[in-house]
Amino acid sequence: PLGRYMLARFNIAVKETREYMDIYRFNDGATTLYRFLWGEFCDWGIELSKADKNSISELGSIFKASMRLLHPFMPFITENLYMRLSQDSLENGDSIMIMPYPTASEIDDEVISQFDLIMEAIVSIRRCKTLIDKGNQKIEKASIKLPLGVDTDMMKPFIEKLAKVEEITFVDSKIDNCVTDVSDNLESFISTDDIDMSAIIGKLTKQKEKLEKEIAKLNGMLNNERFVANAPEQVITQNRKALSDAMEKMAKVEDELKGFAKD
Repeated sequence: PLGRYMLARFNIAVKETREYMDIYRFNDGATTLYRFLWGEFCDWGIELSKADKNSISELGSIFKASMRLLHPFMPFITENLYMRLSQDSLENGDSIMIMPYPTASEIDDEVISQFDLIMEAIVSIRRCKTLIDKGNQKIEKASIKLPLGVDTDMMKPFIEKLAKVEEITFVDSKIDNCVTDVSDNLESFISTDDIDMSAIIGKLTKQKEKLEKEIAKLNGMLNNERFVANAPEQVITQNRKALSDAMEKMAKVEDELKGFAKD
């Protein structure tokens, strides 16, 4: 399934790049290729292949085709990589310059929706783990509440591998005594039964106290008429932004503390 997904993403990139080139918007074409190669192929495709080794040869073919798509924008490096992937040399093989430029095939919207949900679940569980100071550690269990009609069997190995969870279970409602992350299409839960919450609550409380002092200091400066009248506009703008950021962080910390208090 991963090969199908990356092919669908590649076809979208082909379609958009060709459309931009036809109207001479080369910068937008380059941005499309950057988003696909870095943000989709490298950032997610290669990572997801850890849970689907059978897809690696398909990803290799897609990457090779991507070199043809990228060639007008980065001619030298793409020529070199294309020849390496072809296990050939420029002296003996056909140059990438005479290869046909990629054309888009039909885009598989179904597989795109499936993998968008997989990536959303992975990010959601990672956020959940951060709440309980598990960060990049592997945990035993996590639960996910998904929309109806989703192929959970296909999703499970990808989520377990990349979210670093021994076992993912799919549930219809929130579990008891847990931390929760709510995203656009799903909810993630990690049980707190075996976790020492006092240390986490203590850490959050210290963060809250530090933010309270920072907010009070910034408010004091910004409410001081002499400071506002004499300080450079750039300094005032920076302080206002710092205050906004601190208040946003405070709201998140308070939400986490409230959530733990309910449990």
